Amino acid sequence: MNFLHTLTGSFAQPAAENPTVAMVEAAYRHHGMAWRYLNCELPPERLADAVRGARAMGWAGFNCSLPHKVTVIEHLDHLAPSAQIIGAVNTVIITRDGEAVTLTGENTDGQGFMIALAEAGISAQGKKVVVLGAGGAAAPERPGPAGARARGVPPDRAPPVRAARRP
Repeated sequence: MNFLHTLTGSFAQPAAENPTVAMVEAAYRHHGMAWRYLNCELPPERLADAVRGARAMGWAGFNCSLPHKVTVIEHLDHLAPSAQIIGAVNTVIITRDGEAVTLTGENTDGQGFMIALAEAGISAQGKKVVVLGAGGAAAPERPGPAGARARGVPPDRAPPVRAARRP
């Protein structure tokens, strides 16, 4: 029996109300994986230490939430195209090849948004979209949802819209 679990987790502040840990742990159990997901309350001044620690302790990866989505970039080895386009990281994948350890930043927010639209039969290709929200979750959609070539307009900068009248 192996009691050494592969570690993953989330770096955020605040972290206590983040339900991701329950969902990810349930998925690990469902798939019979000996993995753990840890919610870590992490102030900005400790981010560099946490990233070095995850690398040193053999973590498989971690999620970044506010306030770390942009500042984590300086601590990574590579950025995937999704993170380059958006300018923020919400997922860090740690890979190992012998002694070499590589941290790659991804952003899955835009991808998830586009998958949800596609599953609903909606294409944003070439369309204008209004992003309802101007916070961290909406930020990835502002430049255009994950390469959809749609123009995102957050409501904090959108012109007023009048409701259409029925005849």
